[in-house]
Amino acid sequence: MKKLFALALLCALSLMGLGCGSNSSSQNSNSQGNVFMTGEDAPLASVVAFNVTLNSVTLNGQDGTTATVISTPTTVDFARLLGLRSPLAFDSVKPDTYVSATFVLANPVIDYVTLIPAPAVSTLNGTFPSNQNPYTLTVTFPTAMVVGANGLAGLKMEVDIRDSLATDGNGNLVISNNTIAVTPVIYIKATHASDPDGQITDLTGGLVSVNSGNDSFVLQGPYGRQLTVYVNSDTQFNSGWSINDLAAPAFVGVQGQFQADGSLMASGVEVITTAQSFLSGRVLALTTNGSGQVQNITMWVGETGADLVSDVDTIQTVDVSDVPNGSYDICFFNGPVTGLLFSDQSVVVGQRIFVGGAYNGTFTPSMISLRLQGLYGTLDAGNVTITNGNAGSFLLDNNGLVGYSVGGPVTINTFNLTTFFNLSGLSQLQTTTTDIPLVSRGLLLQTTSGTPQFYAGWVADPPQPTSN
Repeated sequence: MKKLFALALLCALSLMGLGCGSNSSSQNSNSQGNVFMTGEDAPLASVVAFNVTLNSVTLNGQDGTTATVISTPTTVDFARLLGLRSPLAFDSVKPDTYVSATFVLANPVIDYVTLIPAPAVSTLNGTFPSNQNPYTLTVTFPTAMVVGANGLAGLKMEVDIRDSLATDGNGNLVISNNTIAVTPVIYIKATHASDPDGQITDLTGGLVSVNSGNDSFVLQGPYGRQLTVYVNSDTQFNSGWSINDLAAPAFVGVQGQFQADGSLMASGVEVITTAQSFLSGRVLALTTNGSGQVQNITMWVGETGADLVSDVDTIQTVDVSDVPNGSYDICFFNGPVTGLLFSDQSVVVGQRIFVGGAYNGTFTPSMISLRLQGLYGTLDAGNVTITNGNAGSFLLDNNGLVGYSVGGPVTINTFNLTTFFNLSGLSQLQTTTTDIPLVSRGLLLQTTSGTPQFYAGWVADPPQPTSN
């Protein structure tokens, strides 16, 4: 199942008329409301791709009415969304109070990686209960979603891959005849554009044009759609970039929230590369020379440009020995990481990276960017340190790539700027006596001690099931 980079964003956005309006009794009852939909996942350690086609998504009103959010089949790789939030859809709907959503799912395909004796990938076809394909599932909102006339509401969808796939008591996939049973577990929640779990954290596309005098640029999104992105004095750019330096061609990542006119106000802008070709994914293995400088990176490729599209959903080994150390970059991050650099001596297994370069029959890399990623695990209760407020650290048990890289519990560093969601802060973790599940979003960095540690800008308590 091959995907172009633009399609890897996996959304069906209509970016006209997005708004952050509120309900008002004076609004015209015949006016439509707007709904945006985002996707996330709760992962299973070995699963690197979980592709499911959303044939349709329908909202069910309390009075029996329905409204369609997705009507064109859209294939989503939910495994790519670990700890990240991407837009999946936007549509205008009838103002109403919606109490549930009906998902029609089809064609699940799972890719999983084994690291021993060498990194390898296998593909499984999924089978829904009673071999239904498509499979229909209705999920109730924990709190009803109210869509007002001329207003904007959000539908947050999270697929729990960990509980959706058949596993044994040790968390290993149960495979039969190269297939695996899939019983979708979906969480949904009503949200708003300004809410911490309503903001967009993973939107990437090609730069079309820049209007520095208006503090804006146009980003080419999926399916030929374009989005105007605004910046202000609070917008954080990576590596010293600014609106005055932007120029096409470039690939740009954006975090932020939608505004009433359908544009995005960016809280962060990451200039990923000005190169035309690229590979993006997770580091599975690497080799170094006698000085500790990385020479070859073996990576799971989740996204790429059109010229390298055959590499998507595969494991590739890239010779990076000629990439200058000055061409190693780090994305924006809302935490103090001074002194923690990303270089040719600090690439580690588990990192999410972007390799840019040129393609002329073969791919020649010229730069590498360390990107934000998610990390799921369970709190190692009793191992929480508070330095000041939310600044400190805790240990997270992770049985995925990062735990494999660290060789045990992962140290999660937090700051006073770290957002704690569904948690009162680091102090709550310190008083917790059970190993609760947590998801973090941030950067995996090699420390001076030689042990990778995670630096979190976001820590959340995952939602409880609303379907199974």
